Amino acid sequence: SPDRIVFANPCKPESHIKFAAAVGVNLTTFDSVYEIEKIRSCHPKSALLLRIKPPEDGGARCQLGQKYGALPDEIIPLLEAAKAADLAVVGVSFHIGSGDAETEAYSSAIAAARGVFDTAVRLALPPMNVLNIGGGFTAGPQFEKAAVTINSALKEYFPAELNITVMAEPGRYFAESAFTLAVNVIGKRVRGDHREYWINDGIYGS
Repeated sequence: SPDRIVFANPCKPESHIKFAAAVGVNLTTFDSVYEIEKIRSCHPKSALLLRIKPPEDGGARCQLGQKYGALPDEIIPLLEAAKAADLAVVGVSFHIGSGDAETEAYSSAIAAARGVFDTAVRLALPPMNVLNIGGGFTAGPQFEKAAVTINSALKEYFPAELNITVMAEPGRYFAESAFTLAVNVIGKRVRGDHREYWINDGIYGS
């Protein structure tokens, strides 16, 4: 149902924001004053999550911090801009990146998110109550390791008595273990002890 959906793209076309308003999706992310202006114009009833750039990407294969997320010196101006626009910032989101990230990156990102919660209190904003830790989780032993790190960091920075809603986006975790891609080997090359093979698909083909 719409009340269970987060429009988790911090850079959206106005037409998409208007559609979210029409169907009752009332929670979205932002990381710039320009996005605040679009949301104020197209969906002023939407609650917001401030997307921050994680302090480290953990060596993720797809490093989303290169494209999305507020920098530390942008956080106060963005919170103040949202307040001036009469938009409610109810929490924080981040995304380490997708694939094989070192799990300690989640710990530092959760600590940074707590810093934003505390900053909002100092600015006399309404208390935040949502933390979105993103996705990109890799299936297998790495996921178990990430879970331990995340739970430990949540216990330290967001203890249960704060009553924070924590959400994640584990799309990769489900998708990468659900399929096996069959391809043809269409070429090969041998250079000393090194063998190279070409297949009829690639990173952008599937």
